[in-house]
Amino acid sequence: MTFIQAAHHSSGSNLPPTRVVIHATCPEMGFPKASAKGRAVSTARYFQSASSGGSAHYVVDIGETVQCLGENVIAWHAPPNAHSLGIEICADGGSATSFSNPKVRYTRAQWLSPQVWPAVLRAAALTRKMCSKYGIPVVKLSASDLKAGKKGICGHVDVSNAFHQSDHDDPGPDFPWAEFMAAVKGGTTTQEDEDEMKEADWQRMERLVDARLKYAGIAKNDDPVFKPDKSSSWPWRTALWSISYYATHSYNTICNIARKLGAEVSK
Repeated sequence: MTFIQAAHHSSGSNLPPTRVVIHATCPEMGFPKASAKGRAVSTARYFQSASSGGSAHYVVDIGETVQCLGENVIAWHAPPNAHSLGIEICADGGSATSFSNPKVRYTRAQWLSPQVWPAVLRAAALTRKMCSKYGIPVVKLSASDLKAGKKGICGHVDVSNAFHQSDHDDPGPDFPWAEFMAAVKGGTTTQEDEDEMKEADWQRMERLVDARLKYAGIAKNDDPVFKPDKSSSWPWRTALWSISYYATHSYNTICNIARKLGAEVSK
């Protein structure tokens, strides 16, 4: 994940966060340009400038997620900002109250379109991770919920209506909240999530292999070629057990891959 440091943030700790706030960047570019790949980086570059007047923890477009501040840092995104996490979706979602050109705001159909929905899924994946990490309930909060001190997920508009410290109403009246919350709850993943999981799987497998080799009396050389460790014994029973284990694991792995390929072909 790309990190581009935002210029603006407040002192003190943002931990523990009690709400995730969803935004739309609203550049008044219209559908689908506002969500195109590259918009997240350009928005983060804008936050990097001292003249921006704002910041967020994450910015997403249809192809990329950019982090602008650590989650422990108080961003300038929807005051009062402390103990909240801000995700900016690159999109035009604003309405007449906050933005000068409501004609460019996305319709519900445009939010759900293939040109925009991948960005929403990225925001949903981030929201799911943060809710799990910090124990934030996966519930949509209203302005009254926020005033009551409840924890959960909301839009900038809800924070504005609750505390009247800003006038923004993004992500806008046509944002598909029901579908977004379903994606957060349902565990829909992005390609970035899948890549991270694959990397984690490889790391777990490497640790498992190292442990089995150590148990079997084999050392891993720096070249890296596996060679017997002459300082330890390697009984034939242990060798046979190791060969059997890896053969079984390889068979199970191949079967899992075959099942996945079969499922893809049948779609």
